[in-house]
Order: sequence, then C-alpha cells, then structure tokens
Amino acid sequence: MRKNGLFWSAICLSACMLYSSCIGSFGLFNKFAAWNVGMTPHKVVNGILGFIFIPVYGICLAADWVVLNTIEFWTGKPLLASVGETKHVVGTNGNEYVIVTEKDGYHIQNVTTGEEARMVFDDAEKVWSLAQNGEEHKLMRMNGDSTVTVFLPEGEEMTVTCDEQGWGKIQETYAAQLPFMAAE
Repeated sequence: MRKNGLFWSAICLSACMLYSSCIGSFGLFNKFAAWNVGMTPHKVVNGILGFIFIPVYGICLAADWVVLNTIEFWTGKPLLASVGETKHVVGTNGNEYVIVTEKDGYHIQNVTTGEEARMVFDDAEKVWSLAQNGEEHKLMRMNGDSTVTVFLPEGEEMTVTCDEQGWGKIQETYAAQLPFMAAE
C-alpha cells in the first residue's frame, strides 16, 4: 500500500512539474458552464441541471487540463476560439452594431447606418488592419514587448506602452485625425 501511495504521489508531482506555467483558458469547461447557466431563464432550474451534469464538468475539466490547455500553451492559440460568435452592441452615439468573431478578426456592421467593416489580424506580422470599402489600412502592430506601434496618417508611426497612459497619449495627439479612434 505504501509503495502504491508513493507511486501516485510521484505521478502527481511529475504532472505538476509538467503542467506548470500552462494554466490555459479552460475553454471547453467555460463554454460548457456558460451553456449550462444560459439553458433556461430560471437560475434554480439551471442550478439543478448543473448538479446533474457534474460528471460532464469533470470530463470537460480533465480534457482542458490534460490536452487542450497544453496544446494552447505550446501553440499560443486557444483551440476553442469563439469563431462565429455574434454580439450586439450599442455605441455611446446610440448606433447599434453587430460584431461577428471570425478566424482572423471581426466583421462589424453598423445596423443603424448599414456600414460594414472588418478588423483583420495578420498573425505573421502581428498587425491589426481595418478593411472597409475595398481598402485596407494598417492600424497597429503588437510588438510583443508590452508596446504597440500605431500607424498614423501620412505614414507616421507612434510606439506606446499597452496601458492607459499610452492609449491616452495617442488619443490626445491624434484623435481628430484618426477616424477609427472616434468614441462610439
């Protein structure tokens, strides 16, 4: 019995070392939990169903922990991205927007005016672009060192930190010139 306990302790310790620093997003578990919470409009019914689905939660958690989060750690991309997810948003200007998550970015439609645009992410260059009316304009590049390079009108570039201070600097300096930064 003692050898068996030592064996399982060694296995658990090895697993902890193997999976350290790759917590991951637990996408499968979170998607299942979100589905369970939104199954019915009644919290009590959802709670009872959640209790019934406890084994499924365990399976989702195990699949995330052992397989999906490990793949996400090594590839840097979650396997269960929310491609096809649609959100309805009302801007501060009162316009209604429909935002659809795509594999490489977002499709945005202004329901109020009928305008459409796409936010496209080029993974190789780490650049976000705005595609609208047959034209594509680079917006920003993620530098990977907690900074972002913003592509400004007339070919100018500005590198700032990825925080409120950096974003505020861009807004102060160029808000009037940059249509994509207009508050909506």
